[in-house]
Amino acid sequence: MKSLLTVLAGIGWLTSRLVAGSLPAAIDWPVFLARSDMQWPELPQDYNEAAYTGNGRLGTIFWQDEDGSLGFEIGRSDLYDHRRADGGLGVVYAKYRLPNGRLHFMLPGGKPKGKLHLDLWHAEVRGELQNANSTVQLRTYTHATEPVIVIETVGSAPVIDFRPVPAKSYRTRNLPDNYFAYPPQVRADEGDIAVSVQEMPEDSRYETDGTGVGQYATAWQTVASGAGRRTTYVALGFSYPGQTARAEAIAAVKRAAAASPATFTESHRQWWHEFYPRSFLSVPDPVLESYYWIQLYRLGSVSRADGPIVDLLGPWYQKTIWPATWWNLNIQLTYWPAYTANHVDLSAPLADTLWANRTNLAANAGAPAGDAYYIARVTALDCRSGPGQELGNLPWVMHNLWLQYRTTMDDALLREKIFPLMRGTFNHLERLLKQGADSKLHLPESGSPEYVDSVADCNYSTACLRWLAGAIVAADARLALHDPVAKRCREVLARLAPYAVDGTGFMVGKDLPFAKSHRHWSHLFMIYPFHEWSFDHPKQASLVEKSLNHWLSQPQAFAGYSFMAAASMHALAGRGDVAADSLHKFLKFRGCLPNGLYREAGPCMETPFFTARALQELLLTSHGDLIRVFPAVPSAWSNACFADFRAEGAFLVSAERRDGGTRAVRVTSLAGEPCRIRTSLPGPISAKGARKFELQQQPGGVTKIDLRKGETVLLYSGDSAPEFQPAPVPPSGETSRWGLHKPNRQ
Repeated sequence: MKSLLTVLAGIGWLTSRLVAGSLPAAIDWPVFLARSDMQWPELPQDYNEAAYTGNGRLGTIFWQDEDGSLGFEIGRSDLYDHRRADGGLGVVYAKYRLPNGRLHFMLPGGKPKGKLHLDLWHAEVRGELQNANSTVQLRTYTHATEPVIVIETVGSAPVIDFRPVPAKSYRTRNLPDNYFAYPPQVRADEGDIAVSVQEMPEDSRYETDGTGVGQYATAWQTVASGAGRRTTYVALGFSYPGQTARAEAIAAVKRAAAASPATFTESHRQWWHEFYPRSFLSVPDPVLESYYWIQLYRLGSVSRADGPIVDLLGPWYQKTIWPATWWNLNIQLTYWPAYTANHVDLSAPLADTLWANRTNLAANAGAPAGDAYYIARVTALDCRSGPGQELGNLPWVMHNLWLQYRTTMDDALLREKIFPLMRGTFNHLERLLKQGADSKLHLPESGSPEYVDSVADCNYSTACLRWLAGAIVAADARLALHDPVAKRCREVLARLAPYAVDGTGFMVGKDLPFAKSHRHWSHLFMIYPFHEWSFDHPKQASLVEKSLNHWLSQPQAFAGYSFMAAASMHALAGRGDVAADSLHKFLKFRGCLPNGLYREAGPCMETPFFTARALQELLLTSHGDLIRVFPAVPSAWSNACFADFRAEGAFLVSAERRDGGTRAVRVTSLAGEPCRIRTSLPGPISAKGARKFELQQQPGGVTKIDLRKGETVLLYSGDSAPEFQPAPVPPSGETSRWGLHKPNRQ
């Protein structure tokens, strides 16, 4: 008999699916996702190969150490230091991600061999370890909703050993002199629960005088249940200010150990079984398809609606030069796939964090009245940065928040948080504008990320300001606020100096051409992601094409996300083959790791997520109040399918491509917004639904549908409506799995 918890979880799953569009039971999710599972025919030997699990705050990444043990890094994505940045330390040495330590499992009898398998559907890793004397079956997961890591072994009893790491910044660049780690961790067990405690004292030696004390603590307990089965429950508590972390970790372990193991596992799995069916994607390219679903697994592992923002590490710590949150690209790209994939709730921490820390945003801008906001390149979770040269960072983050709004049409969120944040961001930029001799408004010298720190009328800054002003005008009209800032935005839009342009296209800024290879495409933001300049506009297409080609002509300094930006911009032009080729170039790129992670002088969270976003954009885009279905499908993809993708205007869109053509498109309106769609259906379009829909054909293959809130319409060509059941498409050949090695079909 099922437990009450299991039954209630099942009811919750059913209810959420009905609300979100109800993907059909025809999709056998365990079987479908299994073709994207990661596999390690041998044990991983380092971070680049490691297996990992997480729940949006707590997580573990593990591999075999040199001594033969399997070491589980125990980390939290909110585990940040609190040293005084005004004491001579920069942010990355004062308020940085902290390491903790690794829980090691050693088999008696020497170094084992083994294999691992990441089961995406259940979000757990299973495997086998074996040496001459011992055999152990392994199963591990980070519980989806409880702050506990579960490590279950069956067979020979492993020796468990926690190895803490000195508590200090491990940024591998320009470490200050006289920089000290906190005192070593100490054991402070409680009964059968082992505990390792890291104190963070208030002391001038650590630049913490006046900042208060903190603490973090790892607790673990192994419970035997017969037949050689042992389950180790692990928790990591963190408290600042205060010293409650030890008690927090112990309490979490006690709750987990007291629960029924079957019920505990079932509640974890149920969360993930609800998570995946929120949307669906299947393409005939098995390498890209599996990489996409691995990124959805990562997304569910690193973010929660009520969790911290996702920095460059997520819950998986590793020594790096990026031990914090970067705002000039990384944070933005991280959340991009969440909107289309119908996981917009996982983007909530971005708006919530900025709103909670708007006092610091005002301090960054030097605005004592608290009415202007700014953020520089790098911060901790508190968003405190001080001044800086990059003016476009916070406006670009506002674009993320705007996507959160546009895919939900949550007017309350727009009114209460997003609009005030946009207004404060605009206020800071507006106060910097100066009228030139040409009567235009000009921005002072500012930075184009990593290309130059100072150039007048920087195209990055200008594009971000133009987009922001336009979004504020639209938001003010939507909410009927009649806020004076909207009038000021319209004036800025009318008088702002034009973009700097030369014979090669868009420049970096005034008198500064784009003349060297650069991984950022920030001088092209008016093309993507803001869509201000378009391939579709007859008077713009030539300059857009010239600018893109010039940037792509110098790929020597490209990073992984450069290939994704190229793919997304090619997709805007309908060049699916070129876009797909760019995606595969990334998969072959040195920073693309076989376990689905990415490294660029250290782990970086964002680029694999951008890959998922770029793949989505081959199948669906929505901007400028127009939904585009299959806008850039590669010619080799005769079959493709997606379901319940979110489009701007709060629509759920599903579509099937079969035998080289679009077969059906289904649209559900969640908010009752005007629906304009380019379906890519061949021939005249018909509609089927609960009533007769009015279709208006507009220029450019656009169809306008009188779709009301809560209604669903099926669009098709031909004499009769097809049976539309989103389902996996056959892969075009076999391939090896992601995990220990990159797939062999690229």
